[in-house]
Amino acid sequence: MNKKSLSLILIVFCFVTGFVSAQQPEEKRLKIEITVKDGNKSITSPVRTATFSFTKPAASSTDTSQKNYYLAIDFEKQDLNILRAFAKNKNGLDGQLTMVDIYGKTPARKLEFKGATLDALSDQLNGDYSSSYFSLSCNLVIIDGITIE
Repeated sequence: MNKKSLSLILIVFCFVTGFVSAQQPEEKRLKIEITVKDGNKSITSPVRTATFSFTKPAASSTDTSQKNYYLAIDFEKQDLNILRAFAKNKNGLDGQLTMVDIYGKTPARKLEFKGATLDALSDQLNGDYSSSYFSLSCNLVIIDGITIE
């Protein structure tokens, strides 16, 4: 093989390996965790995504037991300790969701919840991917120190 062919192969190889490595997924920038208080112990688990929603009760509603705060949490994998805690505590659990930018470029976020009960559970399992999704209803939610009412 002559020098030109070898040089050309080397250049193509470097280009292809550089292109492939550029396509690798970037390390997660945000670290999201849920912590629930089960009696006198705390249980913490990593979270893939979390969504909060609030629905203002109807003006004519006098039902104060109605829960209007909802959390949807997508876990990276099923955490049996958290599942067990929600299954045995029918009156609800207190806890918090925290989000931290591992690069320190955006401020940390903290979402506290009170009296959360498990409304729905979905578990997905397959050979390459697993996920667990909780839908929680809460008595109260506090976002970064602001009580939502």
